[in-house]
Amino acid sequence: MGQLIAVILNIMVLLLVPLGILQTHTVIQARNELLEVSAAAAKYVSNHGGINDAVVQQQVRAIVANELAEKQFSLSEQALTIHIVRTKIADPVLWSHEDEFELRMEIPYPRFTNYLPVPMSSMAVTRVGTINVMDYDL
Repeated sequence: MGQLIAVILNIMVLLLVPLGILQTHTVIQARNELLEVSAAAAKYVSNHGGINDAVVQQQVRAIVANELAEKQFSLSEQALTIHIVRTKIADPVLWSHEDEFELRMEIPYPRFTNYLPVPMSSMAVTRVGTINVMDYDL
Protein backbone atom coordinates (compact mmCIF):
# COMPACT_ATOMS: atom_id res chain seq x y z
CA MET A 1 0.00 0.00 0.00
CA GLY A 2 2.88 2.36 0.78
CA GLN A 3 4.37 1.75 -2.65
CA LEU A 4 1.07 2.60 -4.33
CA ILE A 5 0.87 5.91 -2.47
CA ALA A 6 4.51 6.66 -3.36
CA VAL A 7 3.86 5.92 -7.05
CA ILE A 8 0.77 8.16 -7.06
CA LEU A 9 2.73 10.98 -5.40
CA ASN A 10 5.60 10.56 -7.88
CA ILE A 11 3.20 10.73 -10.82
CA MET A 12 1.59 13.87 -9.38
CA VAL A 13 4.99 15.50 -8.93
CA LEU A 14 6.09 14.53 -12.43
CA LEU A 15 2.96 16.13 -13.86
CA LEU A 16 2.85 19.28 -11.74
CA VAL A 17 6.51 20.33 -11.94
CA PRO A 18 6.47 20.87 -15.74
CA LEU A 19 3.15 22.73 -15.40
CA GLY A 20 4.69 24.96 -12.75
CA ILE A 21 7.70 25.67 -14.95
CA LEU A 22 5.46 26.53 -17.91
CA GLN A 23 3.30 28.75 -15.68
CA THR A 24 6.39 30.56 -14.40
CA HIS A 25 7.68 31.03 -17.95
CA THR A 26 4.31 32.38 -19.10
CA VAL A 27 4.19 34.91 -16.25
CA ILE A 28 7.78 36.08 -16.76
CA GLN A 29 7.28 36.46 -20.51
CA ALA A 30 4.07 38.48 -20.03
CA ARG A 31 5.75 40.69 -17.43
CA ASN A 32 8.72 41.40 -19.72
CA GLU A 33 6.45 42.21 -22.64
CA LEU A 34 4.36 44.53 -20.46
CA LEU A 35 7.50 46.30 -19.23
CA GLU A 36 8.79 46.78 -22.78
CA VAL A 37 5.50 48.10 -24.15
CA SER A 38 5.01 50.48 -21.21
CA ALA A 39 8.57 51.82 -21.60
CA ALA A 40 7.94 52.56 -25.29
CA ALA A 41 4.64 54.31 -24.49
CA ALA A 42 6.15 56.39 -21.67
CA LYS A 43 9.07 57.42 -23.88
CA TYR A 44 6.67 58.44 -26.65
CA VAL A 45 4.57 60.59 -24.29
CA SER A 46 7.71 62.19 -22.83
CA ASN A 47 9.07 63.11 -26.24
CA HIS A 48 5.83 64.17 -27.95
CA GLY A 49 3.41 65.54 -25.34
CA GLY A 50 -0.05 66.27 -26.67
CA ILE A 51 -2.77 68.79 -27.30
CA ASN A 52 -5.29 67.34 -24.81
CA ASP A 53 -6.06 64.23 -22.75
CA ALA A 54 -8.03 62.45 -25.49
CA VAL A 55 -5.29 62.92 -28.08
CA VAL A 56 -2.62 61.63 -25.68
CA GLN A 57 -4.74 58.58 -24.81
CA GLN A 58 -5.29 57.90 -28.51
CA GLN A 59 -1.57 58.29 -29.28
CA VAL A 60 -0.63 55.90 -26.47
CA ARG A 61 -3.12 53.30 -27.73
CA ALA A 62 -1.69 53.66 -31.25
CA ILE A 63 1.94 53.29 -30.12
CA VAL A 64 1.03 50.24 -28.01
CA ALA A 65 -0.79 48.63 -30.95
CA ASN A 66 2.22 49.36 -33.16
CA GLU A 67 4.68 47.86 -30.64
CA LEU A 68 2.57 44.73 -30.20
CA ALA A 69 2.28 44.24 -33.95
CA GLU A 70 5.94 44.95 -34.75
CA LYS A 71 7.41 42.73 -32.07
CA GLN A 72 4.73 40.03 -32.30
CA PHE A 73 4.19 39.88 -28.55
CA SER A 74 1.80 37.41 -26.98
CA LEU A 75 -0.08 40.24 -25.23
CA SER A 76 -3.40 41.14 -26.77
CA GLU A 77 -4.39 44.74 -27.24
CA GLN A 78 -7.95 44.02 -26.09
CA ALA A 79 -6.79 42.64 -22.73
CA LEU A 80 -4.52 45.62 -22.05
CA THR A 81 -5.93 48.38 -19.85
CA ILE A 82 -4.17 51.74 -20.13
CA HIS A 83 -4.55 54.64 -17.70
CA ILE A 84 -2.55 57.82 -18.21
CA VAL A 85 -2.97 60.88 -16.02
CA ARG A 86 -1.00 64.04 -15.39
CA THR A 87 0.20 64.35 -11.82
CA LYS A 88 1.69 67.85 -12.16
CA ILE A 89 -0.10 70.24 -14.48
CA ALA A 90 1.38 73.50 -15.79
CA ASP A 91 -1.26 74.11 -18.47
CA PRO A 92 -4.83 72.79 -18.03
CA VAL A 93 -5.08 71.62 -21.65
CA LEU A 94 -1.66 71.09 -23.24
CA TRP A 95 0.60 68.20 -22.26
CA SER A 96 3.88 70.11 -22.45
CA HIS A 97 7.06 70.85 -20.49
CA GLU A 98 6.85 70.92 -16.71
CA ASP A 99 4.01 68.39 -16.80
CA GLU A 100 4.50 65.06 -15.07
CA PHE A 101 2.45 62.00 -15.89
CA GLU A 102 1.77 58.51 -14.63
CA LEU A 103 1.20 55.69 -17.08
CA ARG A 104 -0.34 52.48 -15.76
CA MET A 105 -0.79 49.39 -17.91
CA GLU A 106 -2.60 46.34 -16.65
CA ILE A 107 -3.36 42.87 -18.00
CA PRO A 108 -5.20 39.90 -16.54
CA TYR A 109 -2.79 37.62 -14.70
CA PRO A 110 -1.45 35.17 -17.31
CA ARG A 111 -2.38 31.56 -16.67
CA PHE A 112 -1.10 28.50 -18.41
CA THR A 113 -3.27 26.15 -16.39
CA ASN A 114 -6.05 26.38 -13.83
CA TYR A 115 -4.51 23.67 -11.64
CA LEU A 116 -2.00 26.04 -10.07
CA PRO A 117 -3.12 28.87 -7.76
CA VAL A 118 -2.39 32.44 -8.84
CA PRO A 119 -1.31 35.14 -6.40
CA MET A 120 -3.35 37.97 -7.93
CA SER A 121 -6.01 38.70 -10.52
CA SER A 122 -4.04 41.19 -12.63
CA MET A 123 -0.50 42.25 -13.43
CA ALA A 124 0.26 45.96 -13.65
CA VAL A 125 3.18 48.24 -14.49
CA THR A 126 3.32 51.90 -13.52
CA ARG A 127 5.69 54.38 -15.14
CA VAL A 128 6.20 57.99 -14.10
CA GLY A 129 7.66 60.56 -16.47
CA THR A 130 7.94 64.19 -17.46
CA ILE A 131 7.13 65.80 -20.77
CA ASN A 132 10.08 67.23 -22.67
CA VAL A 133 8.21 69.21 -25.34
CA MET A 134 7.68 72.98 -25.20
CA ASP A 135 4.25 74.57 -25.70
CA TYR A 136 5.17 76.19 -28.99
CA ASP A 137 6.29 72.82 -30.46
CA LEU A 138 2.77 71.47 -30.17
